[in-house]
Amino acid sequence: EAGTAYGNELTFTTNQVTGAVLTTTEVTNVTSTTAVAGGNITDAGGGTIIEKGVCWGTAPNPTVAGINKTTNGPGTGLFTSNMTGLADGTVYYYRAYATNSSGTTYGQEYNFITPVTDIEGNVYQTVKIGSQVWMAENLKTTKYNDQAAIPNVTESNDWIALTADAYCWAQNDEATYKPLYGALYNWYAVATEKLCPTGWHVPTDGEFSAMEITLGMTSEQAAGTDFRGTDQGKQMKNTTGWAEGSNGTNTSGFSALPAGYRSYITGNSEGIGLITYFWSATGLDENIAVYRRLDGDNDKVFRSGTYKKAGKSIRCVKNQ
Repeated sequence: EAGTAYGNELTFTTNQVTGAVLTTTEVTNVTSTTAVAGGNITDAGGGTIIEKGVCWGTAPNPTVAGINKTTNGPGTGLFTSNMTGLADGTVYYYRAYATNSSGTTYGQEYNFITPVTDIEGNVYQTVKIGSQVWMAENLKTTKYNDQAAIPNVTESNDWIALTADAYCWAQNDEATYKPLYGALYNWYAVATEKLCPTGWHVPTDGEFSAMEITLGMTSEQAAGTDFRGTDQGKQMKNTTGWAEGSNGTNTSGFSALPAGYRSYITGNSEGIGLITYFWSATGLDENIAVYRRLDGDNDKVFRSGTYKKAGKSIRCVKNQ
C-alpha cells in the first residue's frame, strides 16, 4: 500500500540474429524428372531456423520466391530434399536455403543437366553445347517413339538390299556392344522422324554445323566437305575407348566412341575401335544423305554424303 519499490538496475544486450551458415550438398540420383540434393546448417545465426530446403531453377541464383523449392521444416544439421517436376535435357541451378528471423540465406550454388529417357526406358546422359542440348551417348532403342518395332536385320546380304528402315548391333552382338555403342540404323529409319524420344530429333546437317562452329570451326570450314576445322573432332571424342594414341580431350562433353559402321557394300560391321559415323537428318537425293565421321587418327571432323542403306550411329538433339 506504500507504492512500488525497485531494486538496483542492471543492463544486458541481446544477441543479434544473423543469417544462418549452411552448405549445399551435391546432387545425386538424377533422372529425367527428379534429383536428390540437400544441405547442412552448421550455425543458426543466433536465432531459430524456421524453414529450410532446396530451391532450383533454369537460371542462376534461384531463390525461395520461386515456385521450385522444397520445405524440410525447422532445425539445423543435415537434410535431404527431393527435387521433382524436372524436364529432360535441361540445365538446372540449385542451392540450399535456411530461414530465421533475420531472413533467408543460401548455400553455394551448383548445377546439373538432366538425362533423357527413350520409349524403352534407356537413359542417356546429355550435354549442352552452345545453345543446343545433345545426347552424350548413342541411341540404342529398338522401338520408335510410337512403340512400333524397328526391324532388326542381321544378315549381310539382307542389309545391303534394304530400301526400308532397319537397325542392327555391331557384329550382331547386342550383349557386348549395346552398352558401349548403342545401335546402328540406316537412314530410312531416320526418315521416319520417330527414332528419338518425344521432344528430341535427329540433328540436321545445319545443326551439326552449329555445334562445330560452337567448338571453334569457322562458318566457311563448317560448310566444307571431307575433313574440316582444326581439333573439333578431338574435342568430340571420348578420353578413353579409342585405339592407343587416338583418344580425344572430350572438352565438348559429346563423348564420342568408335562404334564403327555397317557397310552398304558388304553388309558387314566394320571399323569398331577405329572410327564412328553419325547420320544427320538431311537427305541429298533419293539415295544419299549427309553424315559426320570421327577418325581415331584425325583431330578434324569429316562431312560428306553416302548411301542411305549404310548403318550409322544416331545422336539426338533436343527441340528448341
